[in-house]
Amino acid sequence: AFEGELGVQAPVGFWDPLGLAADGDADNFKRRRAVELKHGRICMLACVGYIVPEYFRWPGYLSPAQGIKFSDVPHGIAAVSKVPLEGWLQIGLFLGHYEGYFFRQDPKRAPGDFEGYGFLGAGKNFIFNFDPVEFKDP
Repeated sequence: AFEGELGVQAPVGFWDPLGLAADGDADNFKRRRAVELKHGRICMLACVGYIVPEYFRWPGYLSPAQGIKFSDVPHGIAAVSKVPLEGWLQIGLFLGHYEGYFFRQDPKRAPGDFEGYGFLGAGKNFIFNFDPVEFKDP
């Protein structure tokens, strides 16, 4: 049912080893593809977030009330225990708001294509305010 979809290549063809698309439901397939793209983007950002602190640290305090500087937070997974609960709540609320408000999937658009977000997901939101770059085939 999905042999003509983007990413299907010979000699394998449409590869669905778990049979998740066996029912042929196009709406479920489109939702799964959108979720796969979103999770892939989250994983890429997580990798960047894991690598960048090896080379750069914000100056100043992570928590002035508790006397924790950004330079005091260790690298990698050890940082989880050093960031105060309030910091994790801020991160969670920011990400939840961003996903729930800015990155809602429009059923009329291709999976992972968010209006106004163009190349690399930069565009018009509360951080940036410019029209996204559009690439045209020659």
